[in-house]
Amino acid sequence: MVKISAERLRKITYAVFTAAGCTDEEATLLSTYLVDANLRGHDSHGVSYISTYTGRILEGSIIPGSQPEIVEEALATALVDGKKGVGQLNATKGMEIAIKKAKEYGVGIVSIFNCNHIGRMSDYASMALEHDMIGFITANVGGSSVAPHGGAKGVFGTNPLCYALPAGEEDPIIVDFATSVFAGGKVSVAIAKGEQMPEGVLLDHQGYPTTDPLSYWAPRAADGTRGPRGPLLPFGGIVGYKGYGLCLVADILGGALSGSGSASQARSNGVFMMAVDISKFRPIEEFKADVDRVIQECKAVPARPGYIGLNGETTVLVPGEPERIAEEKNKREGIEIPDRVWQRILETAKKVEVEIENIR
Repeated sequence: MVKISAERLRKITYAVFTAAGCTDEEATLLSTYLVDANLRGHDSHGVSYISTYTGRILEGSIIPGSQPEIVEEALATALVDGKKGVGQLNATKGMEIAIKKAKEYGVGIVSIFNCNHIGRMSDYASMALEHDMIGFITANVGGSSVAPHGGAKGVFGTNPLCYALPAGEEDPIIVDFATSVFAGGKVSVAIAKGEQMPEGVLLDHQGYPTTDPLSYWAPRAADGTRGPRGPLLPFGGIVGYKGYGLCLVADILGGALSGSGSASQARSNGVFMMAVDISKFRPIEEFKADVDRVIQECKAVPARPGYIGLNGETTVLVPGEPERIAEEKNKREGIEIPDRVWQRILETAKKVEVEIENIR
């Protein structure tokens, strides 16, 4: 593992993307969102994407400098063409449009196509919190990497969704998860760390359960081709049809509504986002007080005997709290990056002629 401060990591990320051709706005957004993901314990959506995005920029599938354009619009809705630009810029601009419409009409809904990968959903849903609004976002991410419930072959992307709800004295509730058991990036993290996946996450290419993360990415042969890959499962275990149902809805909202393509025909990210102005329904302080009471009631429940959460917690938490705990720790102690990921970052920086050693 390499341990590095968030401040230095942001500077490195900004420098690499600037050298790759991104504008100041794009490089700032990318360095903010990617490092924030690592800070908050979601390495799957963090700086491991430096190499991926830079590669896509150099090959032309991400076009720096492209600005999203509204191509269809009504009072409370907008359809946006992302022009194959940086996904984080497209999603940020899209939520800004949704918030602006919600201020006037109570709700704003934006659909985006030609978007590219946008990272963590919560980065955009949380924008609504600053305006005392509820934020919601979902996307179909493409890739045929998730099997339908009961199936042996991938059809959908990991198709995440996120809700952000403001509170009063308490921290906001942020629910952000893939509709597969794990996001694909978490499989990459396991490979980088040399770890196996838990049971109930993956199938191999024949449809049998496996814990080998390499079955998901299917290692390249000497000629550069890949063999058949195994899919992720929808979340839910014995009730995996619930995750499958949400995955299906996310695919249709993100892909079919935007025209970005659905299921195995999905092209890049098709995004659906919504902002809801709470004050158009009831006084905001009353709403926040109710949310506070819900949070306090949940946190007052004693943990069941032997309970240990995913991050080692032994008390009842609410969605968004594990990320805040991880952020405090990582800001204090530094961000750990697997050696394999760090080497890829070094190689990418060299490719665009950035001297990381000189960035402090």
